[in-house]
Amino acid sequence: MKEKQQFIPMDSWMDKHGLHFIAPANTVSPDQLGKMTKEYQKQIRNSPLWDEMVQRFGAKKTEELLKEFQVKVK
Repeated sequence: MKEKQQFIPMDSWMDKHGLHFIAPANTVSPDQLGKMTKEYQKQIRNSPLWDEMVQRFGAKKTEELLKEFQVKVK
């Protein structure tokens, strides 16, 4: 028997503070946030955005900027 897929409502927007997502979740541990941040940064590195950032800001500054791509719970 096939499992029924559930729709998970999520909203996202971008403003001067960055990209925001709202999704249902349980409490997230600091370790889980760290793992999610590493995965998020990995995805940025493997995206066309990364190449554009390196071209515009140089490799060293882009590495510094990558640290600002963080997963946070508010």
